[in-house]
Amino acid sequence: MSKIGHIAWKELRSYFSSWMAYAILAGWLLVGALIWSQIVFDAAAPGGFQIAPLYGNLLTILLFIAPLLTMRLLAEEKREGSLEMLLTSPLTEWQVTLGKYFGALAFVVAMLVFTAHFPFFSFRYGSLDAGPMWGGYIALFCVSSAFIAWGLFCSSLSDSSVLAGFLAFGGLLISWLLGWLQESAQSSDLAAFVVQFSVLTHVQPMLRGAIDTKDLVFFASLSFLFLFATVRVLESRKWR
Repeated sequence: MSKIGHIAWKELRSYFSSWMAYAILAGWLLVGALIWSQIVFDAAAPGGFQIAPLYGNLLTILLFIAPLLTMRLLAEEKREGSLEMLLTSPLTEWQVTLGKYFGALAFVVAMLVFTAHFPFFSFRYGSLDAGPMWGGYIALFCVSSAFIAWGLFCSSLSDSSVLAGFLAFGGLLISWLLGWLQESAQSSDLAAFVVQFSVLTHVQPMLRGAIDTKDLVFFASLSFLFLFATVRVLESRKWR
């Protein structure tokens, strides 16, 4: 665990050693503030204050942020030749993969912590249903864990960070768009099957405050699947 923690800490520090981390954080908080402000202004409308749209929009922003955070994790190491040294050191492929994964995930957790003032002010100066709030944060964490795992897998496939980023974004976008088939799922068995692989299908109940075990299992399985696939890609380099 200490080796995994060391790699994770190294990755987390590398984010904050460049301008990208601060640009992502600034953009994340700016967009979040604009959305929250609009929600506050709309609180006088029928239905009252609803914080769920905040988390729904932040989930959409993760579609763009996750590829930026993961595209260089392994691709840049491969391009610079440092990945070979990393894998020939007393580290297993699982340790390298999990270290990179937890480093990127820790950055996302920090992003989520920076949004805590939105529900705080909502509680302090108004009324807020705790169910959608906690559901929103659980949804953000679950989606982030799966997105990071997918992005890391894409980064393991290429030595080009840009290509890995586009591949990661394309896959995330397809999974997101599959949720649009929900209306067709009622009349088509195929659509009902395909829509189960959409992130939106498993996120929407959480945003309403309903946490279902099957949704948590879906994201945990998705994360493990792509982490396992990343390990297999790294192991295959030994036979080239």
